[in-house]
Amino acid sequence: MRLLIVEENNDMRMLYRIGLGKLGVEIVEATTMAEALERIREGRPDAVLIGDALPDGDPFELCRRIKSDPETRDIVVAIAVYYMDGAIRRLSQEVEADACWLAPVPPREIPKRMEELRQRRQAPSTGENNGSHKPPPES
Repeated sequence: MRLLIVEENNDMRMLYRIGLGKLGVEIVEATTMAEALERIREGRPDAVLIGDALPDGDPFELCRRIKSDPETRDIVVAIAVYYMDGAIRRLSQEVEADACWLAPVPPREIPKRMEELRQRRQAPSTGENNGSHKPPPES
């Protein structure tokens, strides 16, 4: 799995890098929204984990940009927030995030969670809502 971590906080990026490196995940890092979009263009990741705050935008705007581009729409995107309420859940649904998790997300859980999201998106629709966007899982 090639995972783009978009996180302004150096300590959080290091935590993810160390924890995920042990699991064989290829990690690409970005500290800003602009840098993240550049990394996506350079070498498309399988998944993107966006931290709570970015110096040049917010994680929901970055997700919206990823999901609104036909070239990147199918990338699995999770947003890690430090506070969760109904408004945050609705916003994550509006920008079509695949998940919105409470941060910090334990590194050992990230590959499993991302794979579950990817598989759920690829599963054939039961016709219940004709495959439309399902609410992101909570953590």
